[in-house]
Amino acid sequence: MTYWTKSPGTGGKIKSEEDFLVDEVPMKKFLVKFQRTSSGVSPVSGPYFLYLLKKKGRTTKDALVSIAKKLDINKNDIGYAGLKDKFATTSQYITLKKKVEGFKTNDLELSLTSPCGNMMSIGELEGNKFTITLHGCKNPKNVEKTSKELQKRGMPNYFGPQRFGVNKDNHKIGRMLLKRDDKALSRINKNYKKKYTSLKSIDKKVLKFFIHAYQSFVFNRVLDEYVKKNTKPWYESFPIAGFDTKLKSDFAGKETKRILEADGLTPESFRINELGLTCVGSVRSAFVDVKNIRCEISKNIRLSKAQPMLVLNTKPNIIVLEFELPKGSYATVLIREVVKDGRI
Repeated sequence: MTYWTKSPGTGGKIKSEEDFLVDEVPMKKFLVKFQRTSSGVSPVSGPYFLYLLKKKGRTTKDALVSIAKKLDINKNDIGYAGLKDKFATTSQYITLKKKVEGFKTNDLELSLTSPCGNMMSIGELEGNKFTITLHGCKNPKNVEKTSKELQKRGMPNYFGPQRFGVNKDNHKIGRMLLKRDDKALSRINKNYKKKYTSLKSIDKKVLKFFIHAYQSFVFNRVLDEYVKKNTKPWYESFPIAGFDTKLKSDFAGKETKRILEADGLTPESFRINELGLTCVGSVRSAFVDVKNIRCEISKNIRLSKAQPMLVLNTKPNIIVLEFELPKGSYATVLIREVVKDGRI
């Protein structure tokens, strides 16, 4: 992908989960303390309960499975707004239908926040706050110019590399599925160490996961073409191609159509009758604003806001970045613009 910012990179890398901190910002309706009733104003008393979930080194779905097992509840009775990365230290909110005791383990902590009137669903969050620590930065002062550029010009809303799996080829499997290529089965078995005997034996959600990766890949390529040819951000939406997508004759529509045709596909390809699944299209903002971006260059590192600064070396080659992004946007895309080392 093409870099959006013109400033030179800093170099540097994330070393551990403590270097990638994510704090979810939920919709305000989940934090409301009082409600108006026929008899006046009274405290919100339920019927749900809001909990703060802190985790480290685990996916959200894996954490929810552990919570359901420990509390002896159905996993489907847990409401959550977003999926947080495994290689990170994250905090997010969940809702439960009943009031339970919180708990703490080495990698999970669950604590009651307050009663709430709604069960949380996917997408019901305002955004995420990030605190990212980069180690071994060769040119740390470059972060200041890049930060100013991102604050002023926004950020291309690329899907991040984690969207494409550990092997970075989930989109290729998705393309195979859409092209009805039988090699998709062996690729899935090899990458994920499975022994599926047929594509029909694989859960439809898993198959859709690969096709969604391909949809993301196409979106990224369209956006990349825009970045190559333009200097002004485009805050409107680009299509995410799917079965019901009607591609317009504008830049994004033409470019999406060109990429699909080069792969031998059309929007109709996203309905696979043989497997009984359909992946519809949607839209995604081409650019997003980066809010409240702050950077600190230091010889020290702060593992958390509650801990003191710890001296680790004698050279100022550590960068701590704080910023906010809308829901669905990837911090790894911003880090890529800052570091510019070609790895991400």
